[in-house]
Amino acid sequence: MRNEANRCVIWGIGVDYERILNQIFFEIHKGNMTVKALVCRQQDKYCSSKDGFSVIAKEELKLDDFDYLIITSKRYFKEIKDEAIKLGVVEHRIIEGAKFELPLFDFGRYVQLLENPITILSDDCWGAYAYNRLGLRFSSPLMNIQWDTDEYAKFVMDPMFYLQTELTMVQEGNLQNGVYPIGQLGDNDRNVKLQLVHSIDFATAKELWDRRKKRINPNNVFVKMGIKCSDKNKAKYLKIFEQVPYNKVLFYGGNTDAEGVFKTNRFTWHQSNIELVKFWDYSDWVRLHYYESLDLLKLLTGAKDYSRDK
Repeated sequence: MRNEANRCVIWGIGVDYERILNQIFFEIHKGNMTVKALVCRQQDKYCSSKDGFSVIAKEELKLDDFDYLIITSKRYFKEIKDEAIKLGVVEHRIIEGAKFELPLFDFGRYVQLLENPITILSDDCWGAYAYNRLGLRFSSPLMNIQWDTDEYAKFVMDPMFYLQTELTMVQEGNLQNGVYPIGQLGDNDRNVKLQLVHSIDFATAKELWDRRKKRINPNNVFVKMGIKCSDKNKAKYLKIFEQVPYNKVLFYGGNTDAEGVFKTNRFTWHQSNIELVKFWDYSDWVRLHYYESLDLLKLLTGAKDYSRDK
């Protein structure tokens, strides 16, 4: 994160700008950002300043004057983003204004993840949920993959070893028979198997894996793991999780003093009030409802006070 406030320009002064204006002023107040100008089309420029910010036409945009471009329009975000890239704006410095509406959004922490992309290692779809919610590019090949807990436990004991090996096929997928492909990292007596549940065939899964593997950032790795209270090997998995040397979180509803375990009273409350939740395991429930109970930006940037309810 920069020591000084991040210089921003905001493209769009319509209804979506109005929706995030208070949050923008709050981020300015916190010292996380300054607004150098508001940008619009020449035909939409009805004033020279608005809310204390200069208003310029897009043709007046100077790349050296700002660090990040915030696009307010939800409907036309992609079109404006493509236009900004044609003007020379670097893609990872373009931010969707809707992200300012996220609960407990903090621009300073968000910029940390832009400047130092996070590689999320997850045993289920939680990693993809986190990337999508924050609008971050997938910097991990472990997207939409399901793991047997024993396999994932072996993987997180030395993930960088396995990630340096080739993904090979164990089982081909067969869409007509409802069979998904299975891959393997490593070989001989040191290997782990991955269930590629969202791919129709191994070739498709491997293409995605190899592309995302190139984005791994070994300097900013985060590990998410879930353990069921009913698992007979939970003591072994808890011990393994404690030894993981990265920033991490464990979704486990049992009693433990292991570091990094996320607890929430919301699950207990739901169990006693909503009949359906009684059929859910704690780790599965938190995977789908984590944003209601934890501050995702705090969690991913290493803060310890990320829980929203205790």
